[in-house]
Amino acid sequence: MRIAPRVGFCAVAVLWLFPGLGAAQTPGPAPGRSLTLAEARALARRQSPDLEAARQSAAAAAGRERQAGAWLNPTLSYGREQVSGGGLTNAQDIVSLEQPLELGGQRGARRESASFALAAAEARVALAEAQVDWEVARLYATAVASERRATLAEEAVAAFDRAVRTSEARLAGGDVSGYQHRRLALEAARYAGARLEARMARDTALQGLASLMGFSDSTAAVPSLQLVDTLLPDPLTVTLDSLLALALAWRPELLGARLEAEAGAADADLAAAERVPTPVLSGGYKAEEISGVGRLEGYVAGISIPLPLWDRRAGAVSAARAEADRRVSATAAIRRQTALLVRATFNAHQALAGELALLARQLGPDADMVRGAAAAAFAEGEMSLLEWLDAVRAYQEAESTYAMLWAEYIARRAALERATGASLF
Repeated sequence: MRIAPRVGFCAVAVLWLFPGLGAAQTPGPAPGRSLTLAEARALARRQSPDLEAARQSAAAAAGRERQAGAWLNPTLSYGREQVSGGGLTNAQDIVSLEQPLELGGQRGARRESASFALAAAEARVALAEAQVDWEVARLYATAVASERRATLAEEAVAAFDRAVRTSEARLAGGDVSGYQHRRLALEAARYAGARLEARMARDTALQGLASLMGFSDSTAAVPSLQLVDTLLPDPLTVTLDSLLALALAWRPELLGARLEAEAGAADADLAAAERVPTPVLSGGYKAEEISGVGRLEGYVAGISIPLPLWDRRAGAVSAARAEADRRVSATAAIRRQTALLVRATFNAHQALAGELALLARQLGPDADMVRGAAAAAFAEGEMSLLEWLDAVRAYQEAESTYAMLWAEYIARRAALERATGASLF
């Protein structure tokens, strides 16, 4: 398959997806910023507000984890009592320190819940990163394929311009009918429309890509982007079972849901532990002055225990257990969806790879030579208009189909990356 140089906004190449299927030409030099897929992903990660929000959520969860391990603060109190009567005076000064004691394991349950919540927040960071990587790859491939389609349509428009001039000369000489000449002009207009549609799709993808990378004016940034990545992934060497195992272990959505379920179970344990009364120990110093007796000194000690008579936390425990069960069910649903997603994406990816391989064998220098020979034969009057139109349409449709299938192939490969956490490019 031959790749034409970049015309317009970006330099792109639709190359063979598998080694040995053929050789591709590299795009010609063009002004602007060269941008590979890896560079686009790195820029998008740095500029993504969703990813930054996920990072801040993880930072907040880390703070809550630290706070969950804190002991309850003691209370320092001072009191003075003074009474007098009948010429006598009695005064007491009491200084005491009170310390609540969580004997039901509340502190440990809080720490465990906060630890799982932090791990879940970190999994959401990984999910945001995977989402950014997938979106960048999808838009990058769409821009590349749309540029290829625009180039193909441009070539077709140029060929039809030459054909229309030839047809005008033949029409003047009576060698072609008016219907054939109008049919040729109509086909030229159709390919001009296809060129416009491809350019619009390319610009839309490039604007989305520029926006993901943080350009404040994505429209103005489009002309400076030069997409140069070959996007030539090797054939998948891992099996479907291996990809399923990776996804079930590392898919960010599933990992986050699993950790949220663990946090929910810890919250239920915490709610149950909070039913245990938290006693408060107190101890301190007491000084008493009695008229006619003098000053007396000693210590004070005590313990207070809340009585769970009215509030036994039954509702809180029931709610926490129900929430934990809900998270477990949600995790099971995501696990099932993960298996279905990986199977469907893998099968589509492999089907696209097979179709691209079939198309690749029909395209390339040989197909280009056939197209050139058909154009020459039509120009010399050795091929009818309908035969030439069929030849042009077959070539254009095959090349355009290859470009669109290739973009979908790249998107499916990126989707497998997102689902499994593996690097597949």
